Amino acid sequence: MEEVEIYSWLFVYKEWDKLKKMAIPDRGFEESFRDYIYKKIKPDVMSDLRDMGFGLSYSSLSTVSHELDVICSKNYEKSIFELKHYSESKITKDMIFIFWGKVMDYYLKNAKDFAKYRITMYFITINKDLDDSIRKLCLTYGIKLIEPSLMTLAVLDHFAVDLYQKIPENHSLKPEVENLIEEIRNLRNLYDYSFSDFFNYKDGKVKIEQALIEIDVNEALEKIKECNKLFDEVLKKWKSQRN
Repeated sequence: MEEVEIYSWLFVYKEWDKLKKMAIPDRGFEESFRDYIYKKIKPDVMSDLRDMGFGLSYSSLSTVSHELDVICSKNYEKSIFELKHYSESKITKDMIFIFWGKVMDYYLKNAKDFAKYRITMYFITINKDLDDSIRKLCLTYGIKLIEPSLMTLAVLDHFAVDLYQKIPENHSLKPEVENLIEEIRNLRNLYDYSFSDFFNYKDGKVKIEQALIEIDVNEALEKIKECNKLFDEVLKKWKSQRN
């Protein structure tokens, strides 16, 4: 569900700042996000608060129950969210590994059943000062890192196309945005993958997509950053020419 990725980014980039904050540790971040995503994508199933069974009372391989913040299912797409409100506290590598490990513990026990779903993991944060090591970890394992400061390739694609459609034909910026969209889509073919692209169940075995292991995440991150920069530049040009 590409729309999940787009709405998740809009929530941390724009919507969260508009909301009235609650007098609780996360200021209502989890509850507000759940409500927002539910209204926007209208999932077939959404996990309960403090769910300990992967949304539908699943058990894990270790038999240890793990809490996952939000799980949505719609049309054989399963979206799994880890929500970290932290605006100043550091997002650490351990948080990524713990999230990944919890999902793997459920997946390895239920791989045959989960095979009918496309599973996508989302790590959601409003932190604007993430270390690149966090971004690289998420890229490596197909976790969609949703942060205010850097758009994912799917989000970039969406807004670049939206900008392209607003620019009149024969305008000088039109070819520039078109080239940017082409570059974003080339990068998506290489680097835009999810949990179900990395791990898949077939013939009674869980298999790893070998080609994804060979991706140069340093190069991938730099290219994604460059596309974000180019989009910001062309958007500023467009806005300045309209004013």
